[in-house]
Amino acid sequence: MAEPEAALPVYEGPFTLENGVDVYIREIRPEDEAAMVAFHTGLSERSVYLRYFHLMRVDERIRHERLARICRGDPSEGLALVAERVLPDRRVIIGVGRLSRNDVLPSEVALLVADDYQGQGLGTELLRRLVRVARALGVHRLLGEMIAENDAMKEVARRVGFTIRPAPGDPQVVHADLDLP
Repeated sequence: MAEPEAALPVYEGPFTLENGVDVYIREIRPEDEAAMVAFHTGLSERSVYLRYFHLMRVDERIRHERLARICRGDPSEGLALVAERVLPDRRVIIGVGRLSRNDVLPSEVALLVADDYQGQGLGTELLRRLVRVARALGVHRLLGEMIAENDAMKEVARRVGFTIRPAPGDPQVVHADLDLP
């Protein structure tokens, strides 16, 4: 018997994409490393560039040491969420959202959605859930950095209530800020 939804953490649960595909959003786990390799292997160069601000080679992104650290997580440093499709023979990660906690500066948020699932509401939902996590953790301010030409990500941030402004000293970057009451 499934647990009642109220017992789930503020970030965990099902979500339906705009195209009708059902996904499940949850915290990343150590056993997700192989699925994260597949996720990173399938990303376009454009998606990688928009997320990391440069073309990070796939072998760098899937390096065991890097993914083991990301999948292991450390609650004192933040939280990573994955959105996965549950297929009959496997689970496929199609999106990742990360909250990096910082007690002095604003805590940072970042998102990356697989190319085939962009524009279906997943980035917005991941960001909404990261905001709920941040509130639950007592975070007072969130910041997201993005390349100024990333109009889709700017729109996602605006939908969730972030204010978009130019980054000081870098016309190629914008900041998305959200004060949490």
